[in-house]
Amino acid sequence: MDDPYAVGRRVFLETGVVAAAAAAVGCRGSEGRFRALTDDEARTLAAASDRIIPRDEDPGANDAGVISFVDRQLATRQRDDLPEWRAGLAALESSARRRHGKAFADLPADAQTALLQDVERGAVESDDWRSVAPAAFFARLRDYTMMGFYGDPRHGGNKERVSWKMLHIPDPPIRGRLHEAPSPRTTRKG
Repeated sequence: MDDPYAVGRRVFLETGVVAAAAAAVGCRGSEGRFRALTDDEARTLAAASDRIIPRDEDPGANDAGVISFVDRQLATRQRDDLPEWRAGLAALESSARRRHGKAFADLPADAQTALLQDVERGAVESDDWRSVAPAAFFARLRDYTMMGFYGDPRHGGNKERVSWKMLHIPDPPIRGRLHEAPSPRTTRKG
């Protein structure tokens, strides 16, 4: 009796290859190497976050993987915020091009800082910032940069614990994922 659900080896392998290709395309989500952000958005975000926490004798925001942190959050827990991030990054890019004729990431550091200060104050061209409030976008950018720089590395930022090393903070014990060893029982005498 023939099994109606039997599949030959060739069909099985072909199906597996098609499924793997579909999964790879589906998991990619956006164009480029990021899960939620495009490469251009990530480039603008990287330049902006490096103005908030620049590299000096210690690592900066990009060294700590802040972009990976933000991208991971926007692909998972904060996916509903992605349109606001996109609007803010596009507005920042538009303001840079209007004022300097260049992409934000291509501006000198002092011009990037000055533009970000104007965004924080809301002193930017309203035509560029129609879909998002500039001060609110800057506050979110600053907050996420700080979280990605100082937070727990398991969330995608603070790569190689760079901020903790800079502050001489020991690695905290892992909680919530691994069971801690029970403390040894003490016996009472007497």
